This record gives sequence, C-alpha cells and structure tokens, in this order.
Amino acid sequence: MYSNVAESFNSWIRAERYLPIRGLVDAIRVKIMDMIVERSKKASEWVGKFCPKIYKKLNDLYQESRTWVVSHSGNGVFEVHSEPTVSVNIVERNCSCQKWQQDGFPCCHVVGVIASTGKDLSYYVDPYYHADTYRASYSYPIHPIPTLWMPRHTTNEDVILPPLSKKPPGRPKSRRIPSRGEKVSQIRCGRCHKLGNHNRSTCKEAM
Repeated sequence: MYSNVAESFNSWIRAERYLPIRGLVDAIRVKIMDMIVERSKKASEWVGKFCPKIYKKLNDLYQESRTWVVSHSGNGVFEVHSEPTVSVNIVERNCSCQKWQQDGFPCCHVVGVIASTGKDLSYYVDPYYHADTYRASYSYPIHPIPTLWMPRHTTNEDVILPPLSKKPPGRPKSRRIPSRGEKVSQIRCGRCHKLGNHNRSTCKEAM
C-alpha cells in the first residue's frame, strides 16, 4: 500500500489546496492545461523513437551488460552468464529475472542478448515507452472556461452553505504520511538519546 501518487499530487497543488472548492477545481484545471501544453511542446522537439530518458536508460543497461558472455541455445533462447546466470527468450519475451515481463521494458540481460545478436532493440521495447505514445497522451487539450457570460450570483436566491465543521485542536499536520512498509529514516534525539522520528524540541520522553 503506497501513497506516493496522492503525496505527489498533494505537493503539486501545495499553494492551491487551501483555496475554496470552486477556486481549487479551477486552479487544478489551469495547471493541467499549462502542463499539457508544456509537455506537448517538449515532446515535439524529440528526435527518435523513444523519450530521452529511455535512451539513457537503455545505454546504462548496455554498459552494465557489456562484460557478460551470451550463449545461444536455439529457438530464440539464450543464456546470459551474469551473476547469477539467467535465461532469456526473445520470442516469448521473458527473462528469468522477471523484470521484462513485469515492466514491458528490456532488462540488462535482454539488452545484452539483443546487442550480441545485432537485432533492433526498439522492437523489444513496449510501445508504452515510445515517444509517439507520450505525444498521444498530451494531444488532447483542455479548453479554457471563460467567465464572461456566466450569470452573476444574486443574494436573493437560496444558497446552500457548506456543512458546519469544528476545527480540531492543535496545528494542522503538513508532513506526508509514510506508506505501509516504508522505511522511515530515524534520527537520534539530543535529549533522550534514542533513535526515532523526534528531536530535542518535540521529545516527550520522561527524564
């Protein structure tokens, strides 16, 4: 159980999340509209089949696999003499390390096999990582919503007010909630000299 997606989005709207609900929704719409234009413009300048980060990742995997010996077993099956030794099937697109099946992206063993055979590596990369897929993701713009012709709000109409809420005591929490099973770095308190997530000013240990 991970909260990384929620925490990333919460950090992205850090300045807007304290707005009223109507202003918050409109601010998110504008941020997404700007993001789509920015990323679409950046992707239009790319040259090649993959995104720049994918090219760098493939190059790093190739550098890692350069010293390994690859043996051909036949029918598209290879043995990579790495540590540990693994089996790669480029016909069924699987590797015994399971990374290729999991991500749809060649692992270092697969890159070593493809490099030794001289085949086109791009054929073995899932279309999800292609630059055309990235461009297609940001090809649908969000249209502006002008307020010029919106009816003005009159106080004579019945207005539904938000529900009454009681503010809880204490300062609101602003730190992210760690994911389940996440290893949280610990510090040593200068007051009680114990490892934990507190310091001298927040220490509650009895002395």
